[in-house]
Amino acid sequence: MRFSQLVITSLLSLIAVSAHANNWYDRGNAGFALFCAGKAPIVLDLYEVTTRDLGVVKYSKADTAVDKAVDLASRLEVVDPARMRQYKESALDFMNSAQFVTDLGIRQTPDLGLVTVPQDCALEQVIFQRNPSILNKARYVVNANLWNQLDADNQAALILHEAIYREVINSPANEMFSERVRIFNGVIHAQHVRSLLKRDYLKMLQELHLTTYEENGLKLSLGYTTPEGFWTNSELFIDQLGRILSASLSANQYFGHGGMEYACVDSKVAEMGRVTLDEGNIRTLRVNADFAREGACNLPMLIIPESNGYAVFGNLWFFDRAKNVIRVDGTVNKKTELNYKGVTYELVPDLFKTGVYNTTFTFDKKMNLIEVGLGGTPCMNDDGNVQFIQNLANGDGTVAISASGNPQELPACR
Repeated sequence: MRFSQLVITSLLSLIAVSAHANNWYDRGNAGFALFCAGKAPIVLDLYEVTTRDLGVVKYSKADTAVDKAVDLASRLEVVDPARMRQYKESALDFMNSAQFVTDLGIRQTPDLGLVTVPQDCALEQVIFQRNPSILNKARYVVNANLWNQLDADNQAALILHEAIYREVINSPANEMFSERVRIFNGVIHAQHVRSLLKRDYLKMLQELHLTTYEENGLKLSLGYTTPEGFWTNSELFIDQLGRILSASLSANQYFGHGGMEYACVDSKVAEMGRVTLDEGNIRTLRVNADFAREGACNLPMLIIPESNGYAVFGNLWFFDRAKNVIRVDGTVNKKTELNYKGVTYELVPDLFKTGVYNTTFTFDKKMNLIEVGLGGTPCMNDDGNVQFIQNLANGDGTVAISASGNPQELPACR
């Protein structure tokens, strides 16, 4: 059989559509199927399982297309339970989010890349997906004439394809072609994921440009596309037992750890910081300088107990194995005042100094504050409060605090 190679879109048309930006409202993405003379139609992802040597497709034994898609997503349960739940939810939501249109002529979406198609076959776009907006209420527009020609297994393959793509179009991958989406769909259909070690599975996700992996409530970054359009892998350190020892945290997520809280849904950068992990729990967190400088979201935060709501925003965090915060280092750039157990701790900035002041807060296992530094030399004023005086001659200092809340003996402020 002779084959022809189709390049659905040229590089120039891609540049015109999107200059390194996810312009999915206008461009969207698509699910394609092959319609060949004298043969049952087949979804492109399933056809490419053979052409890309991914193995043998093992169909779900469920009944309906949606149930089959949910069952296929369940194959990720051992290696990637969070992604499994995400794909299941998308599959269950498919019919409610789809608009089926008869005699629909969908302009082919330019996201296929290089595709090998048999000579006597036509490549048809069955589904068009883009995030709902004022332009479209339905997430999916489905060509009903083509959809109805597919059996339940192929319909399920398209549903899973769209679930994977739904993740991709809302990630910092800026993936311009659907080739990696189709490969992941094919890998799931061939059940390869069940036999992969975590190290190999995560490496595969990075090669597929899937940007995150969730473990123990933390969304770890696998990689991202730079503003210049280049994919960059994030470093992961994994031991022989498959435990992740060190990784970068995705910027857009929410988690709580001990008393620390972090929430961000609109960061301008892909990664928030670097963590070391012990059995999946954070031991250290260092916020990346570019996040602190350019991110649209706040740093991780801790409300100090017995402080009338004083919030610490830190760049460097330390935890013990019980998830207790041990120490938080950060900065402030203005006058700050902490009231703790009846004593006031106050930064008195130097009028002639610009920039930031280094802060440090140290805690015991019961979250009592046992040491504090606010970016200056500490002294005791006439009211019994601690002031941190900052001037050109002074450096940073800290004050030890007893369990009852009394600060250490200090010289009088001048």
